[in-house]
Amino acid sequence: MTTGAQTATPVRLSPAAFDPSAIAALSSARGEPDWLGAERLTRAERYRATPWPSGSEEEWRRTSLASLPIDAPLDETATTEVSGLDPDAAARGVIFTPLAEAVASHPELVRPYLTDDTPGPATHATFWELARAAWTTGTFLYVPPQVTVELVLRARTVQSRADAAAFPVTLVVAGEDSQVTLLEEFASPDGGAGWFGGTVNVRAERGSRVRYASLQLLGDGAWRVSAQRVVVGADAQVTTLNAEIGSRVTKLGVEVLMAGKGGTSKLLGVLAAGDDQKIDINSIQDLLASHTTSDLLYLSALYDQAHSAFYGLTRVRPEAKQTSSYQECRNLLLSPNAGAEPIPVLEIETNDILRCGHGATAGAIDPIQMFYAQTRGLTADEAERMIVRGFFERAVADIGSEPIRARVLAALATRIGQEAA
Repeated sequence: MTTGAQTATPVRLSPAAFDPSAIAALSSARGEPDWLGAERLTRAERYRATPWPSGSEEEWRRTSLASLPIDAPLDETATTEVSGLDPDAAARGVIFTPLAEAVASHPELVRPYLTDDTPGPATHATFWELARAAWTTGTFLYVPPQVTVELVLRARTVQSRADAAAFPVTLVVAGEDSQVTLLEEFASPDGGAGWFGGTVNVRAERGSRVRYASLQLLGDGAWRVSAQRVVVGADAQVTTLNAEIGSRVTKLGVEVLMAGKGGTSKLLGVLAAGDDQKIDINSIQDLLASHTTSDLLYLSALYDQAHSAFYGLTRVRPEAKQTSSYQECRNLLLSPNAGAEPIPVLEIETNDILRCGHGATAGAIDPIQMFYAQTRGLTADEAERMIVRGFFERAVADIGSEPIRARVLAALATRIGQEAA
C-alpha cells in the first residue's frame, strides 16, 4: 500500500479568495518542481477569472451555494492510499500511485495531463480550475498500451478534518488496447461543515477497457462540489459507477465525451440518502463520433427528508452518425417527505441515429411487491430492505466486478440496512 506524501509546512488557504502568493507558498512548501508551481498559478488565475454558477443555469437551479463553507481552511493532511497493484503489472509499466508521488517519480507521464489546458466540464469549469490550483492529494493511474491489469486496483482518499477543504485530483490514463478496473473511495469525518472539491479525469485510448467506480462516504457536514470527465476513444469501452452515500450536499457534474468512432460507455449510479441530505447530479453524454453507444442508469432510494435531483443531457452531434444512447433515472421514495426531480433532456442534431431515448420515474415501493414479500414471512422493514437492495443490484452488478459489487453493497447497507438472514 502506498500513501500520499504530505507537506512539511502548513499553509492556510481560503479557496474562495486565494491569491498567487498563497498558491506559490503552497507549492514551495511541498517542494514541487517549477513547472507545477507555474501551472498552479495559471490555474488559480483561471479560477479567479471564471464566474461561479449564478443559479440561473439549468444545471444549478436546484442547488444553491449560499451555504458552501468557502472559508474552510485547506486540508493539507488529507491522504490518498493506493493498493492492489501486483508486481507483474508494475513490471509491465503500470503506474499506480498518489498523485504527488507520481509528480516526483514520473513527471514525463504526469505533466502532459496536469498541464492540459482543455477547459473542464462547462457546468463545473471554475471548480475544475480550483482543484488544479489547490490539490494536495489525489490518484494517478497509467496503464501502458496492450497491458491488462487483472486485479481490482483500489484508492482511498480521506480528509483528516470535517471542517476543512480538500480538492483531490484523479487522473486515469488507459493506453491503447489496455484493460484496468479501479475502485476509488472518498471519506471524511462527521461533524463540521467541510468542502470536498475532487475532480476525476479518465482517458480511455483506442480499444481500451476501463471500469471506474467512485464510492462517496463523506461526513454528514460535507459539501461535495465535484466534477468528472470521461473521454472515450475509438472502439474503447468504459463503465463508470458513482455510489453516493455520504455528505450533506452533493453537486456532481459528470461529462462523457464519446470522441472516437465505435466507442461505448455505460454510466451507472446509485444514491442512498436520508435525513436532510441533498444530492444533485447533472450529466452530459456528448456523442461526438459515429457508431458510438452511451447508456446511463441512475437509481436512488430516498429516506426521511432527503432530496435528489438529476438533470441528464444526451447530445448527438451532427457529425455523429448511427449512434445509440439511452438514459434512465428511477427513484424510490421511502418517506412521504422525500423528493426527487429526474429531468432527462435530449438534443439530437442529426436524423441518422439508431436509438436515442430516456425514461424517468419517482414513487413509493409498489404495495404489491411489499405484500408478496411479507407473505414470505418478512416483516415490513425486512421486505423494504430486500426490495431496495434488489433495486440497487441492477446497477451495482452491471459494473461487472464482484469485488466492487460487494464493497458498494456493504457500504449501502449502512444506509438501507442489512439484508434479512
